[in-house]
Amino acid sequence: MRFAPLAAIALAAALAPPGHASGADTQRGKALYEARCGGCHAESVHGRAKREAADYKGVRAWVRRWGDNLGLKWTDDEVADVTAYLNGRYYRYSCPPADCQASGSREADSTVARLDGRSR
Repeated sequence: MRFAPLAAIALAAALAPPGHASGADTQRGKALYEARCGGCHAESVHGRAKREAADYKGVRAWVRRWGDNLGLKWTDDEVADVTAYLNGRYYRYSCPPADCQASGSREADSTVARLDGRSR
């Protein structure tokens, strides 16, 4: 089993703004997946004719299950990010609006605090 340096995971987490309200960050999901899962998984895992996950909720359940099995201790946001990435890359299941924004980023609908304390 090959694991990427923890620095890649730390970088992915640092790039995501804190306190996301909704929508998953597929770029962070990709970084997390590639750092912790990509070494063992190939496209053949996600491209099987008989898939274990039959819908978006099922993909999320598998991400959560394997994260727990590997002791990754991913937050709900990280599970949502990896799920959105995998769904967009391989599965294309209907995605709940709270998880998937048109931009693929949580920042699409969230309020961002500026340095002067005002929101934009």
